[in-house]
Amino acid sequence: MIYQIYTQTGKTRFFTEVRNFSKIPYVTAKEMKKRYPDRDFIIIGEIGSLAHAPIDGDRLFIKDGKVIPILPRGSLKRPFEWVVGYTAVQENSYVAVVGGFFHLIMIVRCILKRKIGMK
Repeated sequence: MIYQIYTQTGKTRFFTEVRNFSKIPYVTAKEMKKRYPDRDFIIIGEIGSLAHAPIDGDRLFIKDGKVIPILPRGSLKRPFEWVVGYTAVQENSYVAVVGGFFHLIMIVRCILKRKIGMK
């Protein structure tokens, strides 16, 4: 299934997806605890983890025309990755946004490759 980002109001941050450098708006995990104190929302999967994506899995369509894979829940690599927030894909349905040490290293590596390749 292909999902689109559901527009949210309130505080949002932006996450850079390491596979294609897309900027994805998300709400922090702390903010979600305030919005849903009973955790009565649905998490359909994860994005941002460096795990291998399933070939026939769900996808997230982003504004810039790119599509990124939605990984199954629990694909993050603890303790190096953790859930930093959530992106709405439907009303009360979210994709967990995974960040961490691997994510930072991959972003820096990709930026350096781009700069070296531009010279």
